[in-house]
Formats: sequence, structure tokens, C-alpha cells
Amino acid sequence: MRIAWFSPLPPHRSGIAAYSAEILGRLNHHEVDAFIDDGSGTEAVARTLPLPGVHLRGAHDFPWRHASRPYDAIVYQLGNDICHEYLWPYMVRYPGLVVLHDAQLHQSRAQGLLRQARPDDYRAEFRYSHPDVDPAIAELVVTGLGGKLFHLWPLVRVPIEAARLVVVHSPWLARTLADEYPGQEFALVRQGVPGVTAVGPGPAAEVRRRHAIRDDAVVFASFGRVTPEKGLTHVLLAMGQVADAVPRAHLMVVGDAPRYFDLAQQARALGVADRLTLTGYVDESELPDYLAAADVCLNLRWPTNRETSAAWLRCLAAGKPTVITDLAHLGDVPSLDLRSMKLVCTVPGADEAVCVSVELIDEIHMLRLALRRLTEDAPLRSRLGSAARRYWAAHATLDLMARDYEAALTRVAAMPSRPLPMNWPAHLAADGSATALSIADALGVRLDWLGREARRG
Repeated sequence: MRIAWFSPLPPHRSGIAAYSAEILGRLNHHEVDAFIDDGSGTEAVARTLPLPGVHLRGAHDFPWRHASRPYDAIVYQLGNDICHEYLWPYMVRYPGLVVLHDAQLHQSRAQGLLRQARPDDYRAEFRYSHPDVDPAIAELVVTGLGGKLFHLWPLVRVPIEAARLVVVHSPWLARTLADEYPGQEFALVRQGVPGVTAVGPGPAAEVRRRHAIRDDAVVFASFGRVTPEKGLTHVLLAMGQVADAVPRAHLMVVGDAPRYFDLAQQARALGVADRLTLTGYVDESELPDYLAAADVCLNLRWPTNRETSAAWLRCLAAGKPTVITDLAHLGDVPSLDLRSMKLVCTVPGADEAVCVSVELIDEIHMLRLALRRLTEDAPLRSRLGSAARRYWAAHATLDLMARDYEAALTRVAAMPSRPLPMNWPAHLAADGSATALSIADALGVRLDWLGREARRG
């Protein structure tokens, strides 16, 4: 099969970039062209990430390559990050398989359009995606006051309608979107991550020495970019409240942080600065050592984009007990409620908890319970870690993800083309002719062969 694959790739520090690199290594028996943002530089990607059998291309090369020799399947890896902005023009003009990593794209899409000085195009997409909402809401975003409003209006209608097939990683999300968009085709692809090989006590001890973490500490670790949505402020608050009762509990935060979020200052204000270690960005090759140094992994999310966290799956693959937020799209994950010590799961027949869940309405209390119980109860940590590894092996390996991708690619390749919606915002249907004509006019060049219709588009 001949496949065009649009996605950021390493060295870009994006979870989806790493995800694409991992799955492309399992699909290279196909003829695959990976199209990246032309500004990323294919040489830098090739140096960082050799992908045998995968050809790296700048996205600008796609139209003529597809016109001269059409691809059987076009894949767009789409997340709520500005690094995906480059693929939108191709996604809406060349329908294919859209992998929706986040069910909320409002932040990145608004940022991309407004950064290009296209506020009217943003307003048009907001009105189209959310026709029942007062369009004046868009003005808050245009003036920089979006904040948490982004999560109320996810702005996913355009990519969903543009796709021949939409792939998601959560059964709940597949059902929910299918109800919201009954005319669209959806497929579930289980998200997979590589297995984490045990590294032994030496590297783990070295990580602790490097960051001056006491040998007998029970380390609660968070992995990934450090943002307010990770719930770490509430973890510090809960830790401050139980500090005297659990003197061995320690928080290690692995990942780079934006300038606007100062977790160290928060820890000082709460009197737990000595319980916090901020490692900064850690290279992918060192992550197994840092996972080994952790006793419990935290993967809290609020507000949520309804994403499936690869960082959490890596913790499961490493056999670590984890603490997650009790969210609707994670309801099929068997979790333990520490208040009652009962199993919580929407899937019948689940018989062992693979993590601890925390309810938003009782978050601080449940975090206190988690910090105390998981610090003091080593056998519980061991049981949860073993169950986590079994859950990863049954649901989240790269082999399983590759198998699901093969089925989705075969399905989308056999789907007939279909016209794009007639009532789309005009800028999405434009073919660029009007821009070409305006540039030619400014240069004094006549392009009458483009025709009057193009001039009006």
C-alpha cells in the first residue's frame, strides 16, 4: 500500500511525534512517505530519527506527488498543538484517515489562525463548528481571553467532516463522537507504547543520587510537559497536608515547564519545597532510568482534551502503580477507589485494579489518601504494578496498535471519495486561485486562464 503520513516527528518534543516514529517503524513494509512541516527541516529529522523504509518529505511536495501518483491512504496525525497547524490545508482538501489524538482542538486551531492574522476565518470556523453558540464568544478568543472556554467548544467538526475515516484511541470517545456525527465513519485503534525493559537498581539509584532524593523516599513521579492541567498544584497541596504523617513521600516531576507555570514557587509557598524535585527535560533514552526511580506515577488531567495519555501507558508498561483522574473516557480502565477499596470500571467482568482513580469533586481528599496509602503499603504498590504490566500487555502494545492500524488503513483505502460539505466556511473551500491572482495583479501579470470563478473564490 502507498501511504502519505502527515505528522510532526522527532526532534520535535511532542508526544505525537514520538508516537508516529514508533508506529512508522511497524508500517515500513508499505511504501510510506512521511510529510513534515517544511520549516522543520527533513535533514534534522533524518539525523535524529532514521526510519528505514520511510521517505521523509516536506509537506509542500505532497500535492504534485499525489497528482502524479495517487496515494492509497493519506493519514493525518492531529492533536491540540500548534505543531499540527501545517497539515490542516492538506487535511481539508485531500480527505483521508484523521487520527484524532485530542477531542478538543480549539486552542491550537485558534492560535494558528490568529497568528496568521486571519480572525475572520477563525470566526467563520467557530460559527460553523458551534452554530448553537452565540458567535460573540469567538470575540473573547480573538482578544486573547479564551482561557478555559476552549474546552467548552472543542472545534472538531471540520477535521471530522473532512475525514473519510476518523481514528480515536478510546472506546468511549468512539461511541460519543459517533453519536454526535452520525454520518461519519469512526474506528478504534488501541494506542500502544514500547515495553520498558527493567534497568535494575543501579540506574534508579543513580537518578536519585543525581537529584538528591533520599534512598528511603517513596517517589511519586509525573512525566511529560509540566502544565497546570497535570494537577500537580493539588498534589503539592495534598502533600503539604499529610507531610508529617508521610515523611517519606516525595514528588519528582520529569519534563520541561513553560515560563508561566512556576511549580517550585508553589511548593515554597506550601512549605513542601524539600519534597519536590524538578528534573527539567529528560532525553527519551534516559526515561527508563527515571521510571525505575519512581515508586508511583501520577497522571492527572483537568481540564481534559479527552486524550489517551502515552505517558500513562509507558508507566503501565514499566509495571508502575499509577494515579489517574476519574474521567468519562477512562471509565473502561479498572481502577481502585481508596475510600472504599472497591474496583471501579464500566466494563463488566473486570477483576483487578490497574491503577488508583481520583474524583474531581473529592480530589484533595483522595490525593491525601493516595499519598498516605501508597507510601505506606508496599504490597499494594506491587499488586497494582503487576496488574498494570498485564493490562499493558493485553491492551497497549505496539504490536496491537500496528494490527489495528493495518485494518484501518485497509478500510480507508477501499472507501470511495466523497464531496466535501457544501456549507463549509469559504476559506476552507478556496483553492488558492484568488491568492495567486492577487499576487499576479500586484506584479502586473495577467492570469486570465484561471478564470472568473477562481477570481471570485
